[in-house]
Amino acid sequence: MTKHGVLWNLFDIRHSGIRHNAHTPMPGPAQVRSTEAIEAFKAALAKFEERVTAALDSLDGEIRRADNWVEHDRPAYWRRQIHEAEEEVLRTKLDLEHCRMYKTMDGERPQCREQEAAYKAAQRRLDVCREKGDVTRKWQRTFRHESLEYKGRLGQLRRAIEHGMPEARAVLEKIMRRIDEYQLERPPEAIPLHSGAPSAPASSMARSESPPTAPSPAVEEA
Repeated sequence: MTKHGVLWNLFDIRHSGIRHNAHTPMPGPAQVRSTEAIEAFKAALAKFEERVTAALDSLDGEIRRADNWVEHDRPAYWRRQIHEAEEEVLRTKLDLEHCRMYKTMDGERPQCREQEAAYKAAQRRLDVCREKGDVTRKWQRTFRHESLEYKGRLGQLRRAIEHGMPEARAVLEKIMRRIDEYQLERPPEAIPLHSGAPSAPASSMARSESPPTAPSPAVEEA
């Protein structure tokens, strides 16, 4: 990203024809009529900033919830499940051992099929819980890596919004000031020579243009 991003390239004051000095010839007329387009773009830019900021805040919330679920909720859940499964294995094993210690009336050992089935089911459940715990720890490592990369990308976009947008607004305001100054410095329109000037009557003009006549000498009466 450049100093002002894409906006600086679009609205570079140095190439807009407004800035000039003594060594740079003035360009042709800028044909500036109003700043309404710039005002509209400035408003759209503010709306875009608001929407992007809201989206980034929402994504940050999703990342925090996922982090809590992977780092705290699931590990704690499977630790509890493993602990309960271990206790169940121990209980069913003791039941099976107690069953095998007794003898029937005929002096034979009981088959203890029900206790053995419960013990094997408890063992299977413990194996599943331990496997889920291992998977959770694997996902913790994967999530930490992906989360760091994702937060880095979001951080770049957030910094671009937090720093680039104020700079873009400053550029737009500078452009508008330059345009206003340019409009104030425009020379006034030339006034036609015959517009608005009252015309003198033709007779008076004729009298004013004719030379004055000398007075005739007085004639003495006889």
